[in-house]
Amino acid sequence: MGYEFELDGQIATVWPVHGREDASLSIDGVSHAADLRAQADGRFELDLDGQMYAIQMARHGDDVFVHVEGRVHRVRVVDALARARRDAAPEGAEEILRAPMPGVVVAVDVLAGAVVETGERLMTIESMKLQTLIRAPHAARIAEVLAGPGASFDQGDPLLRLAPVGDAEEGSR
Repeated sequence: MGYEFELDGQIATVWPVHGREDASLSIDGVSHAADLRAQADGRFELDLDGQMYAIQMARHGDDVFVHVEGRVHRVRVVDALARARRDAAPEGAEEILRAPMPGVVVAVDVLAGAVVETGERLMTIESMKLQTLIRAPHAARIAEVLAGPGASFDQGDPLLRLAPVGDAEEGSR
């Protein structure tokens, strides 16, 4: 059985592959030798293709925050039904980016009207002294910034409203 995960705004399909002596992961069709071991202090050690990583994980709601090599990554299991609804949304539909956890806005890196590319940093939020980047899930136009620096929010609150890139061209004419 395969699973879809969203990692920092990118979707990956992961299939666990079990062998007689070992296990591996097929990530978007590429096989990787993988082993995850819990450590006594609550941390984990990940062996991925022979490269060792010390990681920490924290769960908040549907999100798992993974700290590895000085960076924090948000990982979420993709809700296939919600993704199908989003993919079936009419062309030109706006999209709301919502807070993955309660917290406060530290910085906003975009202005309304800006056109952004996939993965571009939109804002930085903080929760429980952990800063997380909110990145563009795809190319879009920033229709509205709904929470500015210093604003507090709850999980699920709207932070930004995105519009399709084509709307930016129409609005600038």
